[in-house]
Amino acid sequence: MMRTTPTDPSTKEETCCRMDLYLTERQRESIERAAELSSKTLTQWATTHLDKSAWRDIESETTTYLSPEAFDTFCKMLEEPLPDALKQFLTSKTIWE
Repeated sequence: MMRTTPTDPSTKEETCCRMDLYLTERQRESIERAAELSSKTLTQWATTHLDKSAWRDIESETTTYLSPEAFDTFCKMLEEPLPDALKQFLTSKTIWE
């Protein structure tokens, strides 16, 4: 179920959506306890941790890390002129045109 509602007027203009989750009783109790220990509401605690985890997963799947040597090689390749075969390929007519 997704329902949009305005956020607190003191924050920037955004809309909020509702997200219902099915949890085991143990999961619910541990999340409620963690929220209580950090003096946050259940929603504040859950959204903070879900958002951090989402961004960590997105970054790990979309970021390529290079060793210093590989980075130097990559930069050198970017600075070199394109090979003639690649220039010809890039200017050739595609089969779907």
